[in-house]
Amino acid sequence: MPACVQEISGRCGLSTREVAGVLQDLHHCGLIEHATTGEGFLRLRKDPARVRIGDVIRSIEAVRPMTPKEGAFAPMFDMAHAAFVDALNDYSLSDLATLSGGEATGAGFVTGLHGVSVLVPG
Repeated sequence: MPACVQEISGRCGLSTREVAGVLQDLHHCGLIEHATTGEGFLRLRKDPARVRIGDVIRSIEAVRPMTPKEGAFAPMFDMAHAAFVDALNDYSLSDLATLSGGEATGAGFVTGLHGVSVLVPG
Protein backbone atom coordinates (compact mmCIF):
# COMPACT_ATOMS: atom_id res chain seq x y z
CA MET A 1 0.00 0.00 0.00
CA PRO A 2 1.17 3.56 -0.55
CA ALA A 3 2.46 5.38 2.51
CA CYS A 4 2.33 8.85 4.01
CA VAL A 5 5.09 11.00 5.51
CA GLN A 6 4.21 10.01 9.08
CA GLU A 7 4.50 6.28 8.32
CA ILE A 8 7.84 6.71 6.57
CA SER A 9 9.09 8.92 9.39
CA GLY A 10 8.23 6.32 12.01
CA ARG A 11 9.88 3.49 10.10
CA CYS A 12 13.07 5.40 9.25
CA GLY A 13 13.57 7.15 12.57
CA LEU A 14 13.60 10.59 10.92
CA SER A 15 11.51 13.65 11.61
CA THR A 16 8.52 14.28 9.38
CA ARG A 17 10.27 17.46 8.18
CA GLU A 18 13.36 15.49 7.08
CA VAL A 19 11.23 12.88 5.33
CA ALA A 20 9.10 15.56 3.64
CA GLY A 21 12.27 17.19 2.26
CA VAL A 22 13.59 13.93 0.83
CA LEU A 23 10.19 13.03 -0.61
CA GLN A 24 9.91 16.45 -2.21
CA ASP A 25 13.29 15.90 -3.89
CA LEU A 26 12.24 12.42 -5.05
CA HIS A 27 8.97 13.82 -6.40
CA HIS A 28 10.82 16.54 -8.34
CA CYS A 29 13.06 13.82 -9.77
CA GLY A 30 10.03 11.86 -10.95
CA LEU A 31 10.77 8.85 -8.75
CA ILE A 32 7.60 8.97 -6.64
CA GLU A 33 4.05 10.06 -7.27
CA HIS A 34 0.90 10.78 -5.33
CA ALA A 35 -1.16 7.65 -4.96
CA THR A 36 -4.81 7.66 -5.97
CA THR A 37 -5.75 5.72 -2.82
CA GLY A 38 -5.74 8.65 -0.43
CA GLU A 39 -4.76 12.23 0.15
CA GLY A 40 -1.11 12.67 1.08
CA PHE A 41 -0.09 9.14 0.15
CA LEU A 42 2.93 8.51 -2.07
CA ARG A 43 4.32 5.57 -3.98
CA LEU A 44 7.33 4.64 -6.07
CA ARG A 45 6.70 5.14 -9.79
CA LYS A 46 8.82 2.20 -10.96
CA ASP A 47 9.58 -1.35 -9.98
CA PRO A 48 12.30 -1.16 -7.27
CA ALA A 49 14.39 -3.66 -9.25
CA ARG A 50 14.65 -1.07 -12.05
CA VAL A 51 15.63 1.92 -9.89
CA ARG A 52 19.43 2.17 -9.65
CA ILE A 53 20.85 3.69 -6.44
CA GLY A 54 23.42 5.84 -8.27
CA ASP A 55 20.69 7.26 -10.51
CA VAL A 56 18.69 8.22 -7.42
CA ILE A 57 21.72 10.05 -6.00
CA ARG A 58 22.33 11.86 -9.31
CA SER A 59 18.66 12.83 -9.55
CA ILE A 60 18.65 14.27 -6.04
CA GLU A 61 21.89 16.14 -6.71
CA ALA A 62 20.32 17.63 -9.84
CA VAL A 63 17.46 19.18 -7.86
CA ARG A 64 19.61 19.99 -4.82
CA PRO A 65 23.03 20.95 -6.20
CA MET A 66 26.02 20.81 -3.89
CA THR A 67 28.23 23.84 -3.30
CA PRO A 68 31.18 23.71 -5.71
CA LYS A 69 34.38 22.58 -4.05
CA GLU A 70 37.50 24.68 -4.23
CA GLY A 71 41.16 23.97 -3.66
CA ALA A 72 43.81 21.60 -4.87
CA PHE A 73 41.87 18.45 -3.89
CA ALA A 74 38.55 19.42 -5.53
CA PRO A 75 39.17 17.53 -8.82
CA MET A 76 40.24 14.42 -6.89
CA PHE A 77 37.10 14.51 -4.72
CA ASP A 78 34.91 15.07 -7.80
CA MET A 79 36.43 12.00 -9.48
CA ALA A 80 36.01 9.93 -6.31
CA HIS A 81 32.39 11.02 -5.96
CA ALA A 82 31.66 10.15 -9.61
CA ALA A 83 33.26 6.71 -9.18
CA PHE A 84 31.28 6.13 -5.97
CA VAL A 85 27.96 7.01 -7.62
CA ASP A 86 28.83 4.83 -10.63
CA ALA A 87 29.52 1.93 -8.26
CA LEU A 88 26.14 2.47 -6.59
CA ASN A 89 24.49 1.85 -9.96
CA ASP A 90 25.46 -1.80 -9.56
CA TYR A 91 22.55 -1.96 -7.09
CA SER A 92 18.82 -1.32 -7.29
CA LEU A 93 16.37 -0.36 -4.55
CA SER A 94 15.31 -4.00 -4.51
CA ASP A 95 18.95 -5.08 -4.01
CA LEU A 96 19.29 -2.59 -1.15
CA ALA A 97 16.28 -4.08 0.62
CA THR A 98 17.57 -7.62 0.08
CA LEU A 99 21.13 -6.79 1.17
CA SER A 100 19.83 -5.19 4.35
CA GLY A 101 17.80 -8.25 5.30
CA GLY A 102 14.47 -7.17 3.85
CA GLU A 103 12.46 -8.35 0.90
CA ALA A 104 11.12 -6.44 -2.08
CA THR A 105 8.35 -8.66 -3.32
CA GLY A 106 5.22 -7.37 -1.60
CA ALA A 107 3.40 -4.08 -1.61
CA GLY A 108 4.10 -1.32 0.86
CA PHE A 109 7.29 -0.80 2.85
CA VAL A 110 10.21 -3.12 2.64
CA THR A 111 12.44 -2.81 5.67
CA GLY A 112 15.81 -4.20 6.45
CA LEU A 113 18.83 -2.33 7.76
CA HIS A 114 17.88 0.16 10.49
CA GLY A 115 16.83 3.39 8.85
CA VAL A 116 16.42 1.92 5.38
CA SER A 117 12.91 1.53 4.04
CA VAL A 118 11.89 1.13 0.43
CA LEU A 119 8.36 1.91 -0.67
CA VAL A 120 7.33 -0.47 -3.42
CA PRO A 121 4.37 -0.07 -5.77
CA GLY A 122 1.11 -1.43 -4.44
